[in-house]
Amino acid sequence: MRFGIAALPVGKRRERLRDRFEHEVVGQFLGRILAFDEPATSAYVDLRARARAAGRGIGDFDALIAAIATACGHAVATRDTSPFEAAGLVVINPFESTGP
Repeated sequence: MRFGIAALPVGKRRERLRDRFEHEVVGQFLGRILAFDEPATSAYVDLRARARAAGRGIGDFDALIAAIATACGHAVATRDTSPFEAAGLVVINPFESTGP
């Protein structure tokens, strides 16, 4: 979102949107955004190697998401489950029914 705002032409609209985003949106996520830290970098290497050894690829951005989730002990919720399954993660597809 920051990139989209930064890509706008210089002017009052861009400044207004940037200020609004920083003050209204960012505050909603403080303390809720997980970092790509040292444990995540180790998880990234492991899961990319595991996916490759299984003959299944995982894209860079999916691998970043998977690594952060792994390092934090979380599952990944997504409709596109295959890259995360290739990396050996617990995956939740919120679009599939699990009820009776």
